[in-house]
Amino acid sequence: MSYRAELVGIVNELRGRLPHVPGLAGRLASLDDGDLLVWNGAAGIERTVTTSLPSSAELLAATPDLTSLAASFDEELWIVSGDVTAPAVRIAIPVDGAVFLPSGRLIVTAPSAQREGKSFSESHRVLLLEPTGAVIDEAVVEADDAAPYLLRHPVDAAVVCDFLMGQDGNVLTVVRDVDGRLEVEEIFRAEDYVTLSFSPLGDRVLFSPYPSDPERAVVATWPGLAIDASLDAAAIDLEMGFDVSGGHLSDDRILLLATEQGPVLADRDLTNPGLIEMVDLEDYVGDGFVETVAPFGADAFVAVLWDAGKRTTTVWRLI
Repeated sequence: MSYRAELVGIVNELRGRLPHVPGLAGRLASLDDGDLLVWNGAAGIERTVTTSLPSSAELLAATPDLTSLAASFDEELWIVSGDVTAPAVRIAIPVDGAVFLPSGRLIVTAPSAQREGKSFSESHRVLLLEPTGAVIDEAVVEADDAAPYLLRHPVDAAVVCDFLMGQDGNVLTVVRDVDGRLEVEEIFRAEDYVTLSFSPLGDRVLFSPYPSDPERAVVATWPGLAIDASLDAAAIDLEMGFDVSGGHLSDDRILLLATEQGPVLADRDLTNPGLIEMVDLEDYVGDGFVETVAPFGADAFVAVLWDAGKRTTTVWRLI
């Protein structure tokens, strides 16, 4: 199959970044000088929301209606809930990941304190919080020097949390709030998958392969996590396999990224796959390539273009 996409616009405000904000799947948002910016499908700013968050805060999570935000600043977790202009709740946790659950509670991650003689954390704390900052429960995941990537389920009180450890692989977990108690389950221990997205209905999960073996993307059922569909890079002649970005455009279409080759479109079962021709891409990247992609609605995606050390955030629409 062959597909095409045309450039909609350049998002200059993001300066080559592609924020991942759990709770805003398929949308594009970021904090800028304490204001929440939300972009529309035309690559323009659709909404600006003044918040009480610090000017240099990093947005970690939001509720879909944008009435609650979680951010990190100065090794603290900042929470605004209900009224984003009200004074924030501040918790002295060096948080590096957060998700709002449908109940309004949060699941957050933070590196554990380093042991004497170690230059990195050997585990991560996983905490269940009320919006007031009260800690309800806590668990620990053993993962060396990890960077967590959190994926919020659309309906369930559950999060897929991927603790990425560079060349040492990853620890892939499902974290659930069960009546105020955290349940942490490690999944796919014998495989090397990286979580990308839930389907909008929440009945499927998309995984890309870990970079050490980039040959096979899969879709699993939820909550059973049985592999339901797969796509091998060789089936569509990908030169370097799959990269670790992409997601569900809709319940029926999936976006993946072929490493340094371009985005890939497929049906929900990873059938009818094909590279997306990005019209006149060479005008914007020269000898560069598409570094990262993410869904932006049902027929559009955001792509970070890399060329000669410079990154540019762009929006493309399927045609």
